[in-house]
Order: sequence, then C-alpha cells, then structure tokens
Amino acid sequence: MALRSLVSRKTLGLGLKLQFRGLQTFSLPDLPYDYGALEPAISGEIMQLHHQKHHQTYITNYNKNIEQLHHAIEKGDSSAVVKLQSAIKFNGGGFYSF
Repeated sequence: MALRSLVSRKTLGLGLKLQFRGLQTFSLPDLPYDYGALEPAISGEIMQLHHQKHHQTYITNYNKNIEQLHHAIEKGDSSAVVKLQSAIKFNGGGFYSF
C-alpha cells in the first residue's frame, strides 16, 4: 500500500523524488547442515533438489521482481507496481520460508 501511495504521488507530480541507494540482491544461503542430515526421513537427494533448484528459483525470481519494481517506480508506473506486488509476495515468501 505504501508503494502505491508513493508512486501515485510521484505520478501526480508532487515533487517527491524516490531514490534507491542501490538494489540489494539476494543469494542462496548455505544450509547449516549437510543435505543427508535428515535421512532417512528426507533423502539427501531431495534436500539438494529443494535447496539448489526450488529455493534458488524463488531467489532468482524475487531479485528479478525487485529490479522490475525499481524500474516501475523510476518510470512512475503505478499500475506496474501494483501488478508486481503478488509476484514479490509469492517469491519473497518462498525465499523467506525455506
């Protein structure tokens, strides 16, 4: 909601300047344990797949969404900001919950 308000103000020409100090990108964190540590409940192969493929996909998409958001705000494109919100929540949530 706050982003929507900020972009709307910028679009309406109220003199609000949005500046980013630089986009923070996220990377795949190391697990604090070995992939095989949860065997036999969860196989090491499944843990590796989920960590290196699924979790990495959330991170890659989240970084892409944040970059798109940055460009949308720079352009004052409030409709693009609103459209990106669900993707940011989905991919950010997937990244955070892993």
